[in-house]
Amino acid sequence: MITYLKYSDLDSSLIKQYKSAITEAFPEIILRSRVTEEYWSRLENYFPHTQVFMVDSNNDLLGFMNAIPIFWDQMLEDLPQEGWDWLLRKGISDFEDNVLPNILGGLQIIVTKKYQGQGYSKLLISKGKEIRKSLGLDKLIIPIRPILKHNHPQLLMKDYIDLKKNNKVYDPWIRTHLESGATLIKVCENSMNVRGNISFWEELLGEKITESGSYKIDGALNLVTVDLEENYGEYREENIWIYYD
Repeated sequence: MITYLKYSDLDSSLIKQYKSAITEAFPEIILRSRVTEEYWSRLENYFPHTQVFMVDSNNDLLGFMNAIPIFWDQMLEDLPQEGWDWLLRKGISDFEDNVLPNILGGLQIIVTKKYQGQGYSKLLISKGKEIRKSLGLDKLIIPIRPILKHNHPQLLMKDYIDLKKNNKVYDPWIRTHLESGATLIKVCENSMNVRGNISFWEELLGEKITESGSYKIDGALNLVTVDLEENYGEYREENIWIYYD
């Protein structure tokens, strides 16, 4: 039997499973996001009702969706290039400024490792749609992170979207959303941004940086640009804005 819980319903065991699942789902570079560090705890405190957790009868966490209400009255095609980072900041700012939301923004959908491949991601997408409807919000928007893009860090996302395998969309996460009724809006070219000095990037790379240029980081969707003379490096991750009515 599957039960859906909100964040404030979680016991210590489920919170531990939740934190562990996030760590397992993403490469180290994503876990170093300063936007996440600054805003994530406020997301859970301000919006426990839009953090949905799928739990079985043994109190095992099957998966979860983190979402945030925001206000957006412009065309969806005009959603910012700063996709994921913008969405999290915008939702927190709107709440603290008492701005009434009209859109639900999805930040992540994660199925825990041992339960992947069993259709739970589509159930979580459906639950996100239900939450959007129950709150009287117009649409569900998500800056999605294609799960196989890290295998093609030098390929632009606009070209990656068009890749096919056996006459199907190549990336299974893009395919899952399309099969669930999503519409692709556009690529957001700087959806997640991580910056740091040379020592920061050497730690992530696990090697000494001896020249400026582009570097491949494990799990990153795009290459990291490093300027040795400026003692600076930047990661600009491309995601894809999608929406559900």
